[in-house]
Order: sequence, then structure tokens, then C-alpha cells
Amino acid sequence: MTLAMICVVMGWFLGGFTSGVAGFGAMMVALPILTLGLPPAQAVLVSCIVGAPSCAHLAWLYHKDVVWADMRWLWVGCVPGCVAGAYVLKIVPMHILQLAISIMIVCFVVLQLVREKSTWRLPDSTASLLITGLAGGFTNSSISVPGVPIGIFVMLKRWDKDRARAAMSMFFFLSSWVTLASQWYVGLYSFDMLYMALGGIVISFLGQDLGYRVGRHLNQKTFVRFMLIFLSSAAVILFYKSMQ
Repeated sequence: MTLAMICVVMGWFLGGFTSGVAGFGAMMVALPILTLGLPPAQAVLVSCIVGAPSCAHLAWLYHKDVVWADMRWLWVGCVPGCVAGAYVLKIVPMHILQLAISIMIVCFVVLQLVREKSTWRLPDSTASLLITGLAGGFTNSSISVPGVPIGIFVMLKRWDKDRARAAMSMFFFLSSWVTLASQWYVGLYSFDMLYMALGGIVISFLGQDLGYRVGRHLNQKTFVRFMLIFLSSAAVILFYKSMQ
């Protein structure tokens, strides 16, 4: 087994486990490990291939908790966001996108820590769902971190952990497949990437099943902390990558 394949299998088992526990975070956990054996751009694309069937499996695990009214406009915004991200990735250097999004995350996390006891929540609106869907689709197909916009959204909405995990997993289900189709259409994939992704798909399913069992015992306070840790880690990783 080559180093690249070992990194794909290890990265996506841990990524699958993380997403099984929390409903998000697979890409962020898997990508740094994949880059130990693959060039960064190729690691992103292989992860997008693995991510599509993995997100379908995750959506099935959490489908009983989905509030379908939440999903309609998230999905509507997701499609043009994914297409835009795929085209922007061909024009704008990835490190610029990574730096901009890392700065955005830092601002949000600092605000959450400063206003930790605040009871304000994002009001229900079609516009907020559309914008979140657009942003999630864009970041998924450009830098493979759809969990950042949707994670910020569910924290601002103050949804309970089951509703949040179900919404995120169902959003990732659509965004991952639209991203895959968009990137395929603009010619970003090769046969070697497809071959490497096969092992990641199988192992991610196993990781998700294990993580789902663990996640059923997660309480709301721990979930919120997990979200903040995830977003903070994403900001650090994206900033580091943007400086390389």
C-alpha cells in the first residue's frame, strides 16, 4: 500500500468518526492527514470524491431528526454556491480563499466567546437560509470546508444538537454531490484520484457508524464546545495552509 493510500484510509476513518459523532468535521480532520501523502490540491479533490458517498451515508444515519422546512432554502442556495466555488477555484489561488475564510472564522469565534452568555439568536428567515446555503456550497467546492458556514449558522440559531446534526448532514449530502458534479464538469479529476478515493469511501462508512454510536451520548453543552473547537481548529489550519 502506498503512502498516499495509507493517508487516505487513515484520514477518512478519523474524518468519518468525527462526522458520525458531531454531524460535521470530516473534511477538516481528513485533509491534513491526506496532505502528508498527496499535494494539497489533489488531497482536496480526493476528499471531495470520498465526501459525496460518505455524506449520503451520514444523512441516512441522521435523517430521522431532520426538520425539512430548514432544508428547502439551504438546498436552493447550495447549488449555485457549489458551481461558483468550482469556477472560482480555477481562477483565484486557494491560499487567498483559505486566508479570507480563516479571518472570518476567527471573528466569529471571538464574538461567541465574548458574548458566551448572550441569549440572542438569528431570527428565522428565508434570506439567512439562502445565504448560508450559498456560502456552504461555495466553501465546499472551493476549499472543502462546508462545515464552517453551516456550523456558524446553527450556532447563531441555537438549535439543539439533534436538529443541528441532522440539518448539517442533510446539507452536506446535497452540497457534496453538487460539488463532485461541478468539479467533474470543469475537468478537475483524474482516474488516479478515483482509485485512491475507493479505500477512503469504505473506511469512512466504518468510522461514521462508530462515531454515530458515540454521538448519541453527547449532551448539548459538549456539542457547543465541540463546534467552537472545530471552528477554531479550522481557522488555524486554513491560516497555516494559506501561508505555505
